[in-house]
Amino acid sequence: MSDIWYLTNEEVAQTLSMAEAVDLAEKGIRADAAGQVVGDKFYMHLDERSFIKPFSGYLQGEEYAYVKTFSFFPQNPERFGVGTTSSVVLLFDARTGLPVCYMEGEYVTALKTGASTTVTAAWLAREGADTVTIFGAGMLGRMHLRGLATRFRLARAFVVDIVPEAAEAYAREMAAELGIPVEAVPLAERERAVCASDIVITVTTGDQPLVEYDWLKPGAFVAKLGSYQEVTLDVITRADKVVVDEWKYVAPRVPELKQLVAEGRFGPDHVHASWPDIVAGRKPGRERDDEIIVYIALGIWGEYAAILPEVYRRAKAMGLGVRIHDA
Repeated sequence: MSDIWYLTNEEVAQTLSMAEAVDLAEKGIRADAAGQVVGDKFYMHLDERSFIKPFSGYLQGEEYAYVKTFSFFPQNPERFGVGTTSSVVLLFDARTGLPVCYMEGEYVTALKTGASTTVTAAWLAREGADTVTIFGAGMLGRMHLRGLATRFRLARAFVVDIVPEAAEAYAREMAAELGIPVEAVPLAERERAVCASDIVITVTTGDQPLVEYDWLKPGAFVAKLGSYQEVTLDVITRADKVVVDEWKYVAPRVPELKQLVAEGRFGPDHVHASWPDIVAGRKPGRERDDEIIVYIALGIWGEYAAILPEVYRRAKAMGLGVRIHDA
């Protein structure tokens, strides 16, 4: 049996820059659109809200395939004093099926998600978009702003978080890192931020409508990425275009869609396109500067299939990680 290498989040963070991750994410998205990626995922529920999600993928011609697990246990902070989410990755040799790497997954999950949304925004946001509002001041929120800064000439950013101190820390640190004004906006004043923004991204674990349709400026791009309600229903029903990564995954998971489907107000026929169909040219993306486009995603596999093998290769080349199994 081959060696298995263990990589911590800290070691993973040393392997790829944000710009490199965005480029790899685009490679994976294009491969997915061309039918060159295989993968699947499912949700294993342990109670009404908690789940473990195995998530697999392989990009044709790659050396390695992956299985990643994501766990969501919202009761953890209160009951056990630990985080709500956790992630781990296993990489397998694509020739033999033998495991080669066990990787802590929190950092690479945030890296991939920020990179993936950046590529989508680059395709679907209006030309010249320069102002963004991020809902969520955690690692995901930081990765999204870093990612956007690699493809957009940002003039300013707003951050909204239910914890004011988290938003203030985000604003200070990201402004210093990126060299643009970043303002922490209180939750009660979020309308002001949304009204001013070309790009609005929700990456929270909360369960409340944060964005209303009437606040959106003409041409806004909205990426709704959390697992619970983050937007009012009319953000979806009144949008010019709704794009999803994969309907069969988001429809039973995203609460706004679940409610609209149950009420007979939205279904697959109302979706403009799946994201890979736009990349492949089978469906148009943005066609007018004033279109409001809403993107709803819970993740597909192409981006990980491109990013994770490169993280492992870089780590090995840099001498990172420890061997946890002898041949």
